Amino acid sequence: MIIRNRDELLSHGQVEGRRQVLDILEAGMAAGDPYDNVCKALRIEGGKLIIGSDEFPLGPMVGHNMTRPRPFPPGPLVLDLDEIGDIYLVGGGKAAQRQAEAIEDILGDLITDGHVNAKKGDQIRLKRVGVTLAGHPSPDEDSVAGAQKIVEIERRAKKGDIVFMSESGGGTALLTLPAPGLTLRDIQDVNRCLYLEHGAPMPVANAVRFLLMTLRQKHSRHVGDATLIMFSTEERPPRNPVSLDPPRTITDEYDYAIFLLKEYGCWDEIPEAVRQFLLRKDPAYGKLRPEDWYDKPHFRIRVMGPEYMLAAAERKAHELGLNAAILASALSSVESRVVGESMAYIAREIELYNRPLQAPAVFMIGGELVVTTGKDAGEGGRNSEFVASAATRIVGSRRIVIGSADSDGSDGPTDYAGGIVDGYTVERAAAAGLDVAEELRRHNTCGLLRGIGDAIHTGVLRTNVQDLRVMYVGPQEQKS
Repeated sequence: MIIRNRDELLSHGQVEGRRQVLDILEAGMAAGDPYDNVCKALRIEGGKLIIGSDEFPLGPMVGHNMTRPRPFPPGPLVLDLDEIGDIYLVGGGKAAQRQAEAIEDILGDLITDGHVNAKKGDQIRLKRVGVTLAGHPSPDEDSVAGAQKIVEIERRAKKGDIVFMSESGGGTALLTLPAPGLTLRDIQDVNRCLYLEHGAPMPVANAVRFLLMTLRQKHSRHVGDATLIMFSTEERPPRNPVSLDPPRTITDEYDYAIFLLKEYGCWDEIPEAVRQFLLRKDPAYGKLRPEDWYDKPHFRIRVMGPEYMLAAAERKAHELGLNAAILASALSSVESRVVGESMAYIAREIELYNRPLQAPAVFMIGGELVVTTGKDAGEGGRNSEFVASAATRIVGSRRIVIGSADSDGSDGPTDYAGGIVDGYTVERAAAAGLDVAEELRRHNTCGLLRGIGDAIHTGVLRTNVQDLRVMYVGPQEQKS
């Protein structure tokens, strides 16, 4: 079982509805494991190394500016094992160790060397390459030390060698290697100010942070003429790209980063060294240039995304006999509290009027919301804030249950994946001496849910396909 404290979560409240919500969350989170898909995309047959498949084709590297079309092989990349030089395995991200585990199991002692940065709290599972357990969501000294090992390995690769790169969301913190002139503390301060205190969505935070680092999104510069194959667990569904629209007057990525920092009120709060670095506009740390990658065998294979999680959750809901719908696969960059209250009102609509779905029903949402905490936040995250805010709008309902969990097993900087609430939650909190409205104001929602036995505990899940939110409305009660 992925949800470790299931018995506690089913010991109170609307038990049957909670059971169904937890079943759906469990099915969805289990489907986010990238291991099997990596095995479909990489195999050895008859002395040949086969990379890619019809289901998981070779594609362009993330972050590459495709200013002119580049042809990709019409099928898998097939290489003679006798003609391959050294094989390296590196990586970083919440799903990086799980993907690398599959690569290790396939290639075995063909791997020459490697190193992967995984999130602290995970167990070291790799046998042939090194692993550094590093800090997330705030990078730490281990993030830097492990990233330095990865860069050194990448720079050893030469033409005829293969570098397998296992990457996923979370890699920005886990692979932190500050550009010259910047320190780990500088990066930590930017992360805290922009993402945590001022509530900038992750794409905005990354548009700034990527420029401050040597490694993230820049592997092609280090690998050079070696073959680079990036296996990627993607945070967003296919055909649903992040859209950032800078003002038309801004064409330079450094000017855009400065614009974003000012837009979110951070420019005067970040370290002076960061301001000066951005103003210098060093091209060595900007986006990859065509000469970094265009004529080189550098490819990316997308092996996992939130569509797997959402589809599995929907299938489970149908198996449970529920009318089910995915309302949005990537509802992101919106304040969690606002969305929680809004979804509660939709659940009420089903409860009262059987629209837009007829009960018993469930609707699901993927994506990554935000919480603007300010400087004095309690213990919480976007999933716990979502369900706590929803709880204030379903008070007294005997049919609504709402659950939300992060696919990686940790909701923000907490040790819990999220939480589950129903129409009895606010009353139960009051009986425990907790005021839901006050805990929301303090952004102490994980502490709130843990105090009443409603925080979901999974441990580290070794994937990252954003969050799964499940809103359930049970059948109309029969009159006696």
